[in-house]
Amino acid sequence: MFSQLNKFWQRFSGAEKKLLLLLILVVIVSEIFSLTVGRRYTRLVPASGGQYVEGLVGQPHYINPLLAPANDVDQDLSRIIYAGLLKFDKNLNLVPDLAQDMPEIGSDGKQFTIKLRDNLYWPTKENRKITADDVVFTILAIQNPDYQSPLRLSWNRVSAEKVDDLTVRITTRESSATFISNLTVGILPKHIWETIQPGSFALSQLNLQPVGAGPFQVAEVKRAGDGQIRSLTLSPNRNFHLGPPYLKKITFKFYPTTDDLIDAYHSRDIDGLGYVPFDKNLFIEAKKNLQQIVLPLPQYQAVFINRIKNPAPLEDAKVRLALAKSVDKNKIIAEVYGGQAQDAYGPILPGHLGYHEQIPGADMNIYDAEKAKALLDAAGWVVDAGTGFRHDKQNRTITLSLVTNNFTPNVRVAELLRQMWEAIGIKITLSIEATSDLEEKRIRSRDYELLLFSENVGADPDPFPFWHSSQLRDPGFNLSTFSNKEADKLLVDGRTNISSDQRAAKYKQFQEIFVGDVPAIFLNRSVFVYNVTSDVQGLDLNTIVTPSDRFANINEWYIETKRVKK
Repeated sequence: MFSQLNKFWQRFSGAEKKLLLLLILVVIVSEIFSLTVGRRYTRLVPASGGQYVEGLVGQPHYINPLLAPANDVDQDLSRIIYAGLLKFDKNLNLVPDLAQDMPEIGSDGKQFTIKLRDNLYWPTKENRKITADDVVFTILAIQNPDYQSPLRLSWNRVSAEKVDDLTVRITTRESSATFISNLTVGILPKHIWETIQPGSFALSQLNLQPVGAGPFQVAEVKRAGDGQIRSLTLSPNRNFHLGPPYLKKITFKFYPTTDDLIDAYHSRDIDGLGYVPFDKNLFIEAKKNLQQIVLPLPQYQAVFINRIKNPAPLEDAKVRLALAKSVDKNKIIAEVYGGQAQDAYGPILPGHLGYHEQIPGADMNIYDAEKAKALLDAAGWVVDAGTGFRHDKQNRTITLSLVTNNFTPNVRVAELLRQMWEAIGIKITLSIEATSDLEEKRIRSRDYELLLFSENVGADPDPFPFWHSSQLRDPGFNLSTFSNKEADKLLVDGRTNISSDQRAAKYKQFQEIFVGDVPAIFLNRSVFVYNVTSDVQGLDLNTIVTPSDRFANINEWYIETKRVKK
């Protein structure tokens, strides 16, 4: 090869050789200049292009914000394809989305006047504007029982009216500081859906051919021979009100099981994983080309104490406190969740309005098995030397039943709890139920003594649905049968007060009452572990309300870059 280059070089005259050497030198100097001085005056910015592939477990059925809450896959896709009047930012603060500004709230806290941006268009050939008619249509559809939207209860006792083409006024019958979060629901295009009869809403093909105002739209649907959807490809919405997204294409591939999803990841068929249960998340380790983002959810796992079911021991605050103090939360987080969970101490989580910084230090949250034993002694439950379990003066053995569902982490936590409680002399019987049976046969009738369960409290910290005495019976969510008049008043005052500072003060007082009563034992806070290739940049996430909120700023995600002047 060298001899050939030498022959080629000898063809040139002396002058030509000098000119060629000069050209080579110019190219080298230009490249050096570009790499040094040129970069000093330029910067890398996101550029259009690139594609991302994510895997999800399940099938899309209703890519429709009014029906999506029943299916994680539908929620993920609806989050990307639709847009609401408001949205949550990375710190769970509400900010405008389709709305021009935050709503103007009446002095009585019952009226919300929303002005739409004037640059909103549906991504259709007609280039039709998004107006107040679309907003009112969406709200009325949610409220109509024939549409069968699971969001209907959140919009009861609410009216919506068009003020002008870009303005909507929403009125609630009662003052509510919590209602405003409902304005994050995706808006439907009236001109497309108004021809569909309410009874056919869930059956319409439009649920798999959605048109929304979000950053991406459905471009292609691929099905297997049996009709199951294998993949769904999204393309940018060029009419998106915040500007066209950077990614050129997003593809979602659907798998029947978590094992299939993990196999697809290891086979490099996908760039990222959707929501994966905790027991499988442990098999996805952070790698050089993988971002593993841990996002706290507003969801806690707790043991709810139903003192009504077994009052002899459970009506005694000493017994409830002993149960709480004998639980080693760190052991549960380490052994069951592999460290992929966070501490939880009370009904309002860190980062939420009204969180009480002193609650983690409350007596119920300090692990001390020896003090737990002393509390039981003081309550009159003494250890039987023969059995190791405690009994009272009437020789009744303290026996409690713990109920949970058959989700693997819950079963493992229940086993650890049994060990911890039997170590202080309380006999525990475990009852593991199918999820449907747990909810239908146990939770609705409050047929349990101790219930191991998880609750997602949402973005707004309103504890009313979970702890007010009016919610003791189904369909309420007061699973501990907690009842306290002072706490009830604080919860009502908090949810009807539109002042954030005053709400926070009420909720802190409520928590002080709560930890003194010990109606529940908080074990941990759930996290969402998101695994995505390191090629994808621009993810800006701190915490999320539901797993689908990982796509909150997907319009800003990018793979390609370019240089521009500083």
